[in-house]
Amino acid sequence: MNWRDRLNRFMYGRYGQDQFSKFLLAICLVLLVVSFFVRIPGLSLLVLLLLGYVYFRMLSRNVTARYAENQKFLELKARFLGLFGKNRSGAQRQGDHMIFRCPKCSQKIRIPCGKGMVEITCPKCRTKFRKRT
Repeated sequence: MNWRDRLNRFMYGRYGQDQFSKFLLAICLVLLVVSFFVRIPGLSLLVLLLLGYVYFRMLSRNVTARYAENQKFLELKARFLGLFGKNRSGAQRQGDHMIFRCPKCSQKIRIPCGKGMVEITCPKCRTKFRKRT
């Protein structure tokens, strides 16, 4: 039996890595780089504690609790990114449709996604404009 099979057997039934773990690892990396340049007492200990928590989550057999933590993180992340909501084109995504606003009258217009560059005619004021879906 090679090392990959042994690792797969060891990880069977354990939670593994998710988006929250990746986020925590990125935070650890940033804090580690900061600790090289700025001497803050306890920062190295904080990095070690965070790394310990990341490994605890990855090796945990309590999958439901780790899944709930990840879902809570994703919810908070979506709420935080929602503060910056609209992208540069001013469009919002709703399922398999994009919602654009008319530049003249601000009427909302719903267009299917994945159609490439389309010319949109506002049903209210008949203004034509081009957007990428």
